[in-house]
Amino acid sequence: MPLFSYEAVDGNGNKVKESLDALNEDAIKSDLRVRGLIPLSIKPVDAKNVSLFERVTQKDLLIFTQELGNLLESGLPVDRALYVLSEASEKKPFRAIIREVYIDIQRGQALSQALSKHKIFPGLYVNMVKAGEAGGILEAVIKRLASFLETSATFREEMTSALVYPLVLTIVGGLAVVFLMLYVIPKFAKIFADMGQALPLPTTILLNISTFFISYWWAVAGLITIAVIATRRYIMTSEGKAFVDSLKLKTPVIKRLNLKLIIARFSRTLGTLLQSGVPILEAIGISRTVVGNEIMSNRLKAIEEGISKGKGIAKPLKESNIFPPVVVQMVIVGEEAGKLDETFLLIAERFETESRSLIKRVVRLYEPVLILLMGIVVGFIVISMLLAIFSINEIPI
Repeated sequence: MPLFSYEAVDGNGNKVKESLDALNEDAIKSDLRVRGLIPLSIKPVDAKNVSLFERVTQKDLLIFTQELGNLLESGLPVDRALYVLSEASEKKPFRAIIREVYIDIQRGQALSQALSKHKIFPGLYVNMVKAGEAGGILEAVIKRLASFLETSATFREEMTSALVYPLVLTIVGGLAVVFLMLYVIPKFAKIFADMGQALPLPTTILLNISTFFISYWWAVAGLITIAVIATRRYIMTSEGKAFVDSLKLKTPVIKRLNLKLIIARFSRTLGTLLQSGVPILEAIGISRTVVGNEIMSNRLKAIEEGISKGKGIAKPLKESNIFPPVVVQMVIVGEEAGKLDETFLLIAERFETESRSLIKRVVRLYEPVLILLMGIVVGFIVISMLLAIFSINEIPI
């Protein structure tokens, strides 16, 4: 839903400037009339122009869900809780979204219907709220949603934290080499040129590389920039996404990690949806859209078809060739015991733990390899300089 900024005056002549998420300008005018405001100007806001600090994030959604659950638990009705949150949210765009949801509820719409109009609330979120409304357990579902979002956020943060150190190490090492090539080596090159002495082959190679970067750094930077932009645009196309998804499933270590993450995401989402009372076919349809890989999502669609044909869930799960035998056995037991929701949540915890362990092992292997490569590069530079210095000292006086 597009975002608009408006300026209006109230009955006392006081000006009000805010942003509001609405279908069109007419919807905003109608809303302002309900609130007793006279619109002066209404302008669409380009999403690209929204400040980075004002954009609604998953963390904002988590905080909103936690606070909504707390307000409902304290006895406030949904509309009153939303009104309180629309005034309390730190970011204007999110306040506008919450206010729009509040207004829709005042007009008689269900909470799930009002939430579905805004992209910040994913299908998982909307369907869980819908199931909570149907079962009369909205408060419990909101609490469960908050727990799900918190667990997912914690897992993402742990994965990001594990990758921060090797990324910083790579950047710092690369900058050190660039500094040597662009600033240190040229000073030695001037000294060697003044001496007029024939230089060893390694030193000559190093000086030529340094000269190339000094002379054509702009071309190298331009090519890298063009390559990054072209790659990003290609990845955004359907063909590019398919290529990247295929690559993730073919690269040895990445394939293993990607499969674990897919199983973890699918199981966590499916278990949470089933726990909240969402029908299994609908729950699987939502769960397969969050795995982050279109190829695997299409393969998971066979599970929906199998269930619709009365095969249960364990057999189609096995036929998908995605889940290992131990997962299939766990699902068989869970299906027989009528505890599929608990089973999938246990599977999610197991594969999240395995994903963390695999990433830590890869990072532990990557660090010494990177240090070794940096040592080889810096060692080559130092040895090349020393060979040149030694050759100069051999000049007869």
